[in-house]
Amino acid sequence: MQLHSRVQWSEELIAILTIRSGLASRNLPPALFASFHDWVFTLITNKRRTNWTNAFLVAAIGASTVFSTGCATTTTSNTARTGTEQLLISAAIDRAFSNVQFNDLAGYSVFIDQQYLDSVDKGYLVSTLRQKVLSSGAKIVSAADQADVILEPCSGGVGTDSQESFVGIPAIGIPGLPIELPEVKLASRSTQMGTAKIGLVCYDAKTGLTLGGGGEATALTHNNDTYVMGVGPFRSGSVLDQREQAVGFNGVGGSFMSGLTRVASAPVKMIDPQHSIQPFTPAARSTPASQIADLPTLDYLRK
Repeated sequence: MQLHSRVQWSEELIAILTIRSGLASRNLPPALFASFHDWVFTLITNKRRTNWTNAFLVAAIGASTVFSTGCATTTTSNTARTGTEQLLISAAIDRAFSNVQFNDLAGYSVFIDQQYLDSVDKGYLVSTLRQKVLSSGAKIVSAADQADVILEPCSGGVGTDSQESFVGIPAIGIPGLPIELPEVKLASRSTQMGTAKIGLVCYDAKTGLTLGGGGEATALTHNNDTYVMGVGPFRSGSVLDQREQAVGFNGVGGSFMSGLTRVASAPVKMIDPQHSIQPFTPAARSTPASQIADLPTLDYLRK
């Protein structure tokens, strides 16, 4: 083996060792890294060794590259509540309100009294209720003395539940020994359910008499994650369509079967063209002070 080929080969091996062992990513001091480089370079380019000695060194260094591995970690964080949980609750609220005849409020001034409402995602519940009342043709006022009708919502139960089931062998403990046989799952399903029970009552703002019997609107939603022989999740449920219609959905974490037939998300319309609103007319633009300072006095007065 010629010296120049040994030099070239040693430089390549040092580069492989550096990458494989993670030395470059461990922020070693430059002096220590230079010492490692010189030691390997001298060890390989020594002309007094035989080919068998070189072969042994190559095998030893090659084996060290297999076991001297480097690693890196990435820090991630999640919200206290998962997106699926919040989606199940909001979808259950939407379904509950879809079973209420808000058209009965058309033409009235309505005040929404929230004093007896206490639930998870109260903000979304109240905002959705306001949107339903406005869509019915009613007017929302900010005080009870300005209203014809007072609408009083309350929560009978807004939350989630979960259950798990599987087909296989459960974990079995061995009597007298502090060990147990691990469970074997051939197929498993994890189900999370959302529940929304919302009570509503309307009464006359002037007399305090009820305008109807009122009642409760109840709705359920669910999300299923199924695994077969460890492969999955295969997702199904009542909120899957909302995931697949979301902007940016690319099939990750969704259903394999319905991913190809998903419907694109429709844009949200803020103002219907049939409603005429006086548009904002900006004031006439004036000449900036910096431009006035640059103009001759007579030219400015002529403008």
